[in-house]
Amino acid sequence: MLLLPLLAAATSACGILYTDAKVPRGWRTASPSEVKSSPDDPLVQGESCAHAVLWLVAWGDSSYDRALKDALQHAPGGPRDGIMYDVRSDLKVKAYVLGLYTKECTVLNGKLAKP
Repeated sequence: MLLLPLLAAATSACGILYTDAKVPRGWRTASPSEVKSSPDDPLVQGESCAHAVLWLVAWGDSSYDRALKDALQHAPGGPRDGIMYDVRSDLKVKAYVLGLYTKECTVLNGKLAKP
């Protein structure tokens, strides 16, 4: 009986009691030469998360699009439109006790050019 949970933990790439991992994601991002960039463009960060409990219930939105909207919403000077460039996208995962609770987030960091 104990073998099944241990096998699940070994194949899920999570620690038995706790996981805190960051993984880079690939994404085609605009470069400064492709947008109207300026040296004073602010740095912005956005995050979107999904959760799961007991492998039975999951909710949330960890999409790139939701993280981008979050970055624009929390831009310095208040919410605004713009184009993010030089974007770095990472996946951040936290899991507890064989994944009984898991939180997966997409995190974007980049500069915000005027539209």
